[in-house]
Amino acid sequence: MTTQALVSSYVQDVKELDSYLTGSPITLTGSTLSLSQIAAIALYPPSSSEYSTPKLQLTDNEHIKAKALASRAVIESKVADGISVYGVSTGFGGSADTRTDDPIALGAALLQHQHAGVILPTFASTFPTAPTAIPTLSSLNAFPSPAPLSDPFTSTSMPPPWTRAALLVRANSLMRGHSGVRWELVEKMGELLNKGVTPVVPMRGSVSASGDLSSLSYIAATLIGNPAVRAWVPSPSPPSTVSSVSSTPFSTGTSSPSSSPDLSPFVASTPLPPSVDTLPISIDTPKIDGYRSYTLLPAPQALQVAGITPLPLSSKEHLGILNGTAFSAAVSALVVRGARGVGVLGAVLTAMSVEAMVGARGSFDPFVGEARPHIGQIHSANLIHSLLDGSSFASAHEVEVKIKDDDGVLRQDRYSLRTAPQWLGPQFEDLANAADVVTTEVNSTTDNPLIEPPSDSNNQTGQIHHAGNFQALALTNAMDHVRLSLAHIGKLMFVQLTEIVNPAMNRGLFPNLAGGEVGLDFGFKGVDIAAASYTGELNVLGGMNVGVGNVSAEMHNQSVNSLALISARYTLTALEVTTLLAASHLMVICQALDLRALGEELHEALPELIRASLLDAFPSLTGNTTATSLVSAVIPALKEALDRTTTLETTVRMHKVAGACVVPLVTALSTSPVEGAELGALPAFITALAVRLERKLTELRCAYLGVQPHAVRGASPTAEESEVAWRGLAPASKYLAPRTRALYEFVRVTLGVRMHGAGNVRGDVYGMQEGVYGGEGTIGDGVSVICEAIRDGRIGRVVVGMVEGIVGL
Repeated sequence: MTTQALVSSYVQDVKELDSYLTGSPITLTGSTLSLSQIAAIALYPPSSSEYSTPKLQLTDNEHIKAKALASRAVIESKVADGISVYGVSTGFGGSADTRTDDPIALGAALLQHQHAGVILPTFASTFPTAPTAIPTLSSLNAFPSPAPLSDPFTSTSMPPPWTRAALLVRANSLMRGHSGVRWELVEKMGELLNKGVTPVVPMRGSVSASGDLSSLSYIAATLIGNPAVRAWVPSPSPPSTVSSVSSTPFSTGTSSPSSSPDLSPFVASTPLPPSVDTLPISIDTPKIDGYRSYTLLPAPQALQVAGITPLPLSSKEHLGILNGTAFSAAVSALVVRGARGVGVLGAVLTAMSVEAMVGARGSFDPFVGEARPHIGQIHSANLIHSLLDGSSFASAHEVEVKIKDDDGVLRQDRYSLRTAPQWLGPQFEDLANAADVVTTEVNSTTDNPLIEPPSDSNNQTGQIHHAGNFQALALTNAMDHVRLSLAHIGKLMFVQLTEIVNPAMNRGLFPNLAGGEVGLDFGFKGVDIAAASYTGELNVLGGMNVGVGNVSAEMHNQSVNSLALISARYTLTALEVTTLLAASHLMVICQALDLRALGEELHEALPELIRASLLDAFPSLTGNTTATSLVSAVIPALKEALDRTTTLETTVRMHKVAGACVVPLVTALSTSPVEGAELGALPAFITALAVRLERKLTELRCAYLGVQPHAVRGASPTAEESEVAWRGLAPASKYLAPRTRALYEFVRVTLGVRMHGAGNVRGDVYGMQEGVYGGEGTIGDGVSVICEAIRDGRIGRVVVGMVEGIVGL
């Protein structure tokens, strides 16, 4: 993948994932694993739902299998000949000066010392206490345990998708024929994935050099059925009773067995269940995916429920599983895939922001990119320019006018719109490069030692290479760059959002994008504040350089280590925060587009409102030509006054707006006197126009929000006689570009996130009137719905439809 292909690769990724969700199998070859394949396996575990879930199969390519078998034969021959091989006859890392002739016991000792991770809640309280043990303060503590500050389980264990992704990446690496493991081991890892057995792995503890040792040790332990570790497994249906394979060393005769611990965030230290002779499995267990319940069991029972036979490991295989970058690469893959989508979405939201702010499409003209040919800038500008094609709100170019005609008017769009390609372009390039780095990593061998199969270059005996492919700094650098890119993208979203909300900058929209009266509807002020919070957090995350934070580990053997998994974890946090910001921004944009459309309809009605008011004030006025000339004279001042007075309550505002007509009207009359136009009637004209403007704005608000005039808070009795036709769920559609309209309508129609303000107009916001509640959800509920649609890929599919057919991406 090249930087030129960020958008097209994103489109390909979304389509490829959908193909796996509709039945296409995923074939593991060791060299063709894609980001979408990782997402398919990680995010869509086996289920019993109506939806098909991706199935994994190993390649049937005999050359690949032969290479793996030859690599394994090298290890077996070295062991048989008594050759000393690192990790087979020696200790590990700084302890590699020890020797043994028992590679199986050595492997078990490797797993034992790497099972050092912390997973809460623990069942350490079931450890037998020595009779002579001295009582400690904790054992004598009669006080209740406090509630934890964070959820113990989810804050100390990796989410199952991370582990499924790592299991896939590790299997892909091991089958390449450089690790000296049996083909059966790769098959067993694939079986775990296809049957949904997912080890519980500690969140922390890896320095990502020599690979993710501790994290991967829990996968190895599950494969061999170690009862000291736990795994998620799809709950059988109907419920069944499972005989344990063996008892855990933590069993007590007084324990109350259950299939799964209580993972409530208010439980301080609920013991995990010991293994017992029979283990009843309840269907009422925590869900880890969107399809069905999974049960948490000791590894032997989890394997038994899934119908999997444990696989005893052979020489070198313990180290073969552990000594790799699979967790770092897996989490990085999931993160960079999501970040790439956020990058494209950032350009889409910029285009929609241009419409909301009646900006200029010309800022993204191809000529600009040709003058400064950074590829990311060119492609982001091309995308935005194409998305705006056909918009009624975005001007093709700023209209040239005389100096006297635009005095005091901002000559060009603000930076957040006009320089968006120059801001997003470098992020497009960095995200594309990061995706390239991660794709290379997941199709690499990251072991030590590496096993070179027999060839002419090594006299057909095979070669053991001691090196450092487990050093994952390439991933750390990529994730550090992605995190910075997300901070930049988020900053652009925030600035666009806050300018749209701010009446001093939003070119005539109501303050805070209020749908009702501005004095009792503060609309998206809270969203603006929340967005500032998200952006502040992103700034902190983006400023991190995890790679330079490493410290020496493991007897100073791991004197430099990449911390790649830590960087990936922080980057995932940045991705989640950016998603919150994008969802907030999209909701704000949709509200702004509705208000812009409402304002456009008000502007379209002005000539008739002015004409009718002129005839009311000057009944002897004659001639359409005369009336038209007077209307034309006052409209510019009227529109300017409407833009400048959005912070005022409607009645006060419209009197002020109508008053702005006096000077241009008097000027027009004094320049070209009109028969029947008496200046003494000007107050009547102002009053008549103000009333009509107020009535029209109220009518439009009702039409856009789906509220009848009689239901408006404080409505006059005459309002009972009037009705308005609702404009529907997506009233701004007719003004938008065909491509941007798709996302706007998805939010309004498909997701059902409606224009805000109906409750404020009716006055039935909870707490406004005792005993009266309109039943609307919170503004945050709407943002949450959009956020979920970003995270689950629905908005991504809409975006793909929007960008398809654009040439040059």
